[in-house]
Amino acid sequence: MCDRWKFPDSASFYMYHIALLLMIAAEAFIVIYTQPKDRRTDKTNKRDKGTKWLLIINFYACIYLSFFMVGQKGLDSVLNTKLPVMVTYPGIILMLAGIIIRLWAVLTLKRSFTLSVQTSKEQHLITTGIYKKVRNPAYTGSMCSLVGTALGLRGGISLAMVLIFSIICYSARIYVEEKALRNHFGNEFTEYEKRTYRLIPYVW
Repeated sequence: MCDRWKFPDSASFYMYHIALLLMIAAEAFIVIYTQPKDRRTDKTNKRDKGTKWLLIINFYACIYLSFFMVGQKGLDSVLNTKLPVMVTYPGIILMLAGIIIRLWAVLTLKRSFTLSVQTSKEQHLITTGIYKKVRNPAYTGSMCSLVGTALGLRGGISLAMVLIFSIICYSARIYVEEKALRNHFGNEFTEYEKRTYRLIPYVW
């Protein structure tokens, strides 16, 4: 996937690629895990507005950009905007942390988690565990992993692009999703919003 010389040592090279494979495997698991629920049409109100595909495109586009920008023809290589080698391991840690956070969030919601924005009569608002302080921890996890992907490859420009694209795409998704939840749960969700953060505890 990426040349060995772009990493400070062999350990970071293998750890990075293992983390990347785990990221993709985690997403494949989530697709399989949510597939039966995404197919439900009875008693389900779908309000996705295309944001499911927006996030899927953003996920793979950010991974592609992270690799392309540090390649021979990428801007990070051409303009020599590579970050110091010391950021490689923090990038890998961020990738793994993102995987854990996302899977934890998905498994906490169980039947309520879907790739498409939708609500149903039997749905309950989960406000405990990882959802006690953050309303969208699954997206927090995804963004951590994507930022870690770019950071691990030390691309300064690619890191900025991944951050900008992810903030735009996930903000759009959160806007659509929280509007749907606000309409569905009413005051219960409004009160939940007042005591929680969108993505990052005590920040946003």
